[in-house]
Amino acid sequence: MSFLKWLDKNFEYVCLAFFLVIMTVLSFANVILRYCFKSPLGWSDEICCYCLALSAFFCLSCSIRHRSAIRVDTLTVMLPKAVQNVLNYVCNAIMIVFMGFCIKGGLEVAANAASVNQKSPALQIPVAGLYHVMTFCFALSIFRLVQIIILDFKGVKEEA
Repeated sequence: MSFLKWLDKNFEYVCLAFFLVIMTVLSFANVILRYCFKSPLGWSDEICCYCLALSAFFCLSCSIRHRSAIRVDTLTVMLPKAVQNVLNYVCNAIMIVFMGFCIKGGLEVAANAASVNQKSPALQIPVAGLYHVMTFCFALSIFRLVQIIILDFKGVKEEA
């Protein structure tokens, strides 16, 4: 059970660190190869671009988990605590619905990419897989929002 707790706390961090290491190593190697050996890697920029895009989607669930997602709460902080709590639940429910629409759209885009067998330019990898990872990140965000709602309902004010 301790591994699951560790994974719950660190999953996004591990993914983000993985993407950061890949981007750093490939960018550094490409600079060295380009300027020292005049032979750049043609495919490394594509991987770095995909890692950057996917890290943004993993950051979404990470920010939700740590309750640091961007919110405009100017009005709500002036309201009584009970009303703030209700508005918090409503806001989280709206986010869950929004993420559901994002999942639906992501699955449609992935299906379209798979139906035409769309591949990336340099590496020729199926782009549908990248869209599926994006959809997974939206589902992970819903999971994190449900965790936050449960913790708020229990009265736990720590991070998820």
